[in-house]
Amino acid sequence: MDSVERVLRTFEGKPVDRVPTFCAGMEDRTYNEVLGRPLVSTETILNNRIVQHVLDKWGPSLSNSFFRPVLRDTMEKRTKASVELGFDAVWSILDETFIVLDHQTMARYNGSIYNLQPDGFGNMTYMYRAPAFKKPEDFDAWPYWPDTDEMAHRTYTFFKKMVSKYGDKACLFGQGPAYGIQETILFSLGFEKMPVWIRREKDLVRRFIARNEELCFKTNMALIDAGVPVVLQTDDFAFKSGPLMNPKLVDELFGEPYRRIIRAVHDRGAKYVLHSCGDNTLLFDTFISWGVDGLHAYEMTSNVDIFKEKKLHGDKVTMIGGVGVDYLLTDRSKDEEIAAEVKRLIGRLGPGGRYILSPVHSLSSIPAHKLRVMLDAARTYSAYPISVS
Repeated sequence: MDSVERVLRTFEGKPVDRVPTFCAGMEDRTYNEVLGRPLVSTETILNNRIVQHVLDKWGPSLSNSFFRPVLRDTMEKRTKASVELGFDAVWSILDETFIVLDHQTMARYNGSIYNLQPDGFGNMTYMYRAPAFKKPEDFDAWPYWPDTDEMAHRTYTFFKKMVSKYGDKACLFGQGPAYGIQETILFSLGFEKMPVWIRREKDLVRRFIARNEELCFKTNMALIDAGVPVVLQTDDFAFKSGPLMNPKLVDELFGEPYRRIIRAVHDRGAKYVLHSCGDNTLLFDTFISWGVDGLHAYEMTSNVDIFKEKKLHGDKVTMIGGVGVDYLLTDRSKDEEIAAEVKRLIGRLGPGGRYILSPVHSLSSIPAHKLRVMLDAARTYSAYPISVS
């Protein structure tokens, strides 16, 4: 049984030969350890004063011609390295959502500001700094709103290439340059201000939701046109301690947009996976009601109990995740600890199917070696019928 068949049959609750594996993204440090380090690191390049001067003076105008091609190359390397490691499914993402404002600052096209900073391993990464919308007038005045048709076209072009090069080697979970409907608004308005806007600026929030839905819809359709079998949407609805907002309000605001998108994905014959970090215990029923085929990440270092969720929802949705990145998949852990946890997860979640073993997220702190240990353990313990506990 090949990887694509193994993964798609798992989504459908059909028998497979073993528990599949999914790579939940891969940061620069990790893929460089798989593919080989570049001659000159991105941190070295961006520490060059001439480069800094150029970005400070012409950053926004260089975003399309220079920065986005670099990002596309980075995104392909993430996919390539995940495939080379031997994952059955990989999170293949096109993240063209940034505009460079200066050598330290990026703006995401939907209205949020990020620091451009070192990742601690010789590469550059980004970190959320602040919302761009401080007052309602900022929404219509924002200069970087994307052309949704152009974004969809770029999505199609990139993933047509990914499917051609890697689609027969792994099941591609495609994510285009459209972040989640809710988290886009959250980052653009700010954690403390979003509840105020929801209450006082209802019309603007509805317009924002509609704008995000359109971009998600068009890029999702472009993914499927390119041949991607699984659409993955990231939308973080929870802290580690619980939901960002009342589950009823989540459904009132975002339920119908997601139901429309998911129905359209299903009508095209593809699967739909929602990634949401944190403790989504009170939201899993809501997500399932939207029609998702799979849920990721089931962070065991939050309050979520993945084993309880298996009993509650294991026959309704494919569960993806469980392998922690806070300690387990870091330089601090021992290899035998990873193998023991993989054995435990497969033993308790594998029976009955509809489980895909995966890290809960990607971080720069994950060495490629630890992913190899995880995959080796998965191959050792994952054959059906599951006999480990």
